[in-house]
Amino acid sequence: MKEFIMIEKEMFEEIRKLFTEFDYHKEVYKSFWKNPSVDELIGLAFFQMSNTVSSHFINYDWLFRTSDEPETGKIFEELELLEDEIYGEFINFFDFYYKYRTYSTQYKEASFEKYLELQDKTNKSSGS
Repeated sequence: MKEFIMIEKEMFEEIRKLFTEFDYHKEVYKSFWKNPSVDELIGLAFFQMSNTVSSHFINYDWLFRTSDEPETGKIFEELELLEDEIYGEFINFFDFYYKYRTYSTQYKEASFEKYLELQDKTNKSSGS
């Protein structure tokens, strides 16, 4: 098994810390353990953030729709906490992305919009 190159190991560990709700022992993550690349790990972080934010949106929507008065009281405070969690995930990802894109050959000069375009092309070419 190939040893992690230092930056890839650091990236993978940071992803695990940022997005703790995923089981990193599952088969799907073994490819990242065996042969990680900076570009793939940036993609993984984006995927994890997308899933986490989706989950937070569902919780937010459920709480908002089921509450009688979402603009007042305890429900309002809970909704604000959920909003903070949602925005926190984006902030985590942006911090991660801007820190590590300097190591990425594909994304070195990319703006975030360009990164999303590159991801979309990659996903379409892989049949996702």
